[in-house]
Amino acid sequence: MVRGLKKSLLFLILLPFAFSFANKLTACYKAYFVFLPVAETCITYEDRGKELYVSSVVRTINVGKLVKRVYNRGQAVIEKATLQPISFKYYQEEGEFKRYQEYTFKDGKIYVKEVKYKKLTDQIEKSEEKVYQEAGYVEPYTASLLLYRDSAVKNHGNILMFYDDKRYVIPYSVLKRDSIDTDLGTFNTRMIEVYPNIETKGLLKPRGKWHLWIDEDMYLPIRMSLSFVIGSVNAVITSVSGDRDLLRKVLKNQI
Repeated sequence: MVRGLKKSLLFLILLPFAFSFANKLTACYKAYFVFLPVAETCITYEDRGKELYVSSVVRTINVGKLVKRVYNRGQAVIEKATLQPISFKYYQEEGEFKRYQEYTFKDGKIYVKEVKYKKLTDQIEKSEEKVYQEAGYVEPYTASLLLYRDSAVKNHGNILMFYDDKRYVIPYSVLKRDSIDTDLGTFNTRMIEVYPNIETKGLLKPRGKWHLWIDEDMYLPIRMSLSFVIGSVNAVITSVSGDRDLLRKVLKNQI
């Protein structure tokens, strides 16, 4: 009787944690310049019923931090049924550049708030609020999900993205299917070439063509070859936790 009661109480205590774990997916990556680790990032997806919550953090490490310190974090809330953004927030510290952005998507408009700080202090240098008529354009997190979804069924396409006051048409091509060996095992991937022609502020301005290897089952990047104005890096997945089917289930409902 007592033992059964203890088991029931333990089940009730652990149930919320198990449910939360089952509705989340976190992938972490390490970026290398040649053989030197220079940055690390983690991104988390959380299924909240009608909404998909996405958050990430990226920071330079080791020699990367000595060359240029970067600490960025962001989050987005996305309508799951339509895969359209509801809100987007992004905080940047890159070198001596510090900024906060907040987008709200409503009625075919994008309401943007941007705060620029004096170097790395909390003193505000400039604060602006703007409204854009940009129906059909999405922020960077949703743009990535659309790329993962569309590349599963179309070998060529374009992703419409809004960022830093501008509209972008980002073309992609699926080059081949490939098996990738990592410390986490072997993954069957599709290799995508992307041209992120984005004129963003800060240090991490994309340059040239990017290559991503997207896992066919998890709909997550396994390896990335990325170029920026400050240099090029190769990133590889280092850990995956939570529900590995989360993105596939969400995105396949959109196909």
